[in-house]
Amino acid sequence: MTGRRKGKKLTALLIAVLMLTSLLIPTAFADEAAVEEEYSTEPHARPDGGKYRIAYIDYDEYLVASRQFYYILAGLEELGWIQEGSLPFGIEDIDRENLSTRDLFSLLTKADLGPYLSFADGAFFYLGYDDPEVVAETLTSRAGKDIDLVITFGTSAGVFVKELGLPIPMFDFSATDPVASGIIDSATEGSGNPMVWAQVEPTPFFRQLKYYNSICPFHRLGVIIYGDETISGVPDILSASEILGFSVCKDNIDEQPRETEEELERYYELVAERIQTMAEQDIDAFYLAIDLINDPTLLKDMLKPFYRKNIPVYLMEDVEAVRNGALMLISASDMINVGRFIADAVAKVLNGAEAGSLPCIYFSAPGIYLNYDVARMINYPLNFEFLSICDSIFVEES
Repeated sequence: MTGRRKGKKLTALLIAVLMLTSLLIPTAFADEAAVEEEYSTEPHARPDGGKYRIAYIDYDEYLVASRQFYYILAGLEELGWIQEGSLPFGIEDIDRENLSTRDLFSLLTKADLGPYLSFADGAFFYLGYDDPEVVAETLTSRAGKDIDLVITFGTSAGVFVKELGLPIPMFDFSATDPVASGIIDSATEGSGNPMVWAQVEPTPFFRQLKYYNSICPFHRLGVIIYGDETISGVPDILSASEILGFSVCKDNIDEQPRETEEELERYYELVAERIQTMAEQDIDAFYLAIDLINDPTLLKDMLKPFYRKNIPVYLMEDVEAVRNGALMLISASDMINVGRFIADAVAKVLNGAEAGSLPCIYFSAPGIYLNYDVARMINYPLNFEFLSICDSIFVEES
């Protein structure tokens, strides 16, 4: 198949790129820290002796959000803001029981996390399900009274809460491009709002596609976008195509109702139709975009049209999707250390820093996850050098 060339040079190039990325990270942060005013991260109670109370806003159920939320909590635990061993769940529970962020928040409201932090009753919302007017009214009326800070996941939640202009700090994570979406004004010169902070991972999908292309060059990349193109990384995809020299076959699906079982069934029927059509195009790789298939258990069957034509399926995110049938993920986000980075920002703001003045940029070191059974099924070129640098290799029932 076109672009499916074996070559040790390509794998060696990937190894060099990965090593260079990981080596540059400490230097980048050392330079940024040098100009940042130092603030303590030490835990303490509110001035009145009470606990700081946290609200959380998400868009809908998404297991990736649950995992990243857990690692933020783990970062706060490492810093002492959450009492060691008091979290009522672990990462294994999230994966085994498919716990949503709403599930996690509910458990946190009932848990004794120590003397410093609590999660406020009735202060969790899904914008995709809950009435936005009710969400806005609740946050506006409670901010500064029984809610002290807000954590938001993704672009939609970040934009929504930022535009409320709350008198309390907000911390957004996992937005595709917080600057382009207007959550913050700049990733390097202050957010433009003293109460707003957003985690920024610069050009994550550009870097990801560069890695994929270096392993096995592709000439025409297929991608199906659900909803907003910025959230799905289209600017990065198009930029990568120009620089790396491949073309893009793009299909768009407008936002659909996906709340009930019937709505989800209709939605995934539509996605299956679009995948079948995409597989019939002249593509030699497919890039599975964010929010297209949120149930990884559906992947094995839904991706068959690609695999029948030996078309590899690369991921934007979610290791579980590799376990369940996608070929590969070179992760654009190091969840454990991103969680620590966000927790550090929260701790500094609670110690007097302005949210909008803190560094936002985090460069993740990539991790590589491979479905070996899929690779063999589609005759994907593998060699020992590449396999040796994978973080995880999934085989059936393992």
